[in-house]
Amino acid sequence: MVQYFDHLPVNPREDLILYRLGYQKHNTSLEEVHRKALEAGLREGKMICQIRGAVGRFRIIARSIEKITLENQAVLDSKSLAHLLAQSDEVVLLAATAGTEIVERILFEINQGDPVLGVILDAVASQTVDAGLDYLNQLFAKMLSREGKKLTKHRYSPGYGDLDLSAQRIIFEMLQLEKLDLTLTEKYMLVPEKSVLAIAGIEGVS
Repeated sequence: MVQYFDHLPVNPREDLILYRLGYQKHNTSLEEVHRKALEAGLREGKMICQIRGAVGRFRIIARSIEKITLENQAVLDSKSLAHLLAQSDEVVLLAATAGTEIVERILFEINQGDPVLGVILDAVASQTVDAGLDYLNQLFAKMLSREGKKLTKHRYSPGYGDLDLSAQRIIFEMLQLEKLDLTLTEKYMLVPEKSVLAIAGIEGVS
């Protein structure tokens, strides 16, 4: 069963947004005019991002040290992922997207408006989407605790490590992400761009 969320109430950490922008608390100094521009960009980016998400729970029906097979016969080929899921009989597939408006605004600012603002908005959108995944992760972890189960400490995304980006097709289809107005290109890139998919395992509590 897949659950869809039209609004995820996330508030991304500003320190992580600043980190994406290369800001180091003790080593980076900003003039007042630049600080005000940064703060305005952060506020605007948070307002534009409309975080939606999806989460689904699926059985693992076969495994080896190199891959796992899910209940629909989809194969995730990755030694690192197989290792992460070594104690799991199920997986949770997660998706979060910031929507099209923020992406269009970023492109406009970078190409025709204020490139600095575009870069700030880009960092805000990226961190906000990650916060969306964190929210879904925590929400599902609370649900699992009632069953005496937990999620793996880490989650894994296609394109990371040895899990090929093509795995995005598997997650996209299993979560039916067209319901979130997402599409996938022939090269397995998500549209809108500020969208992220991830996999976590379900384990028993030891």
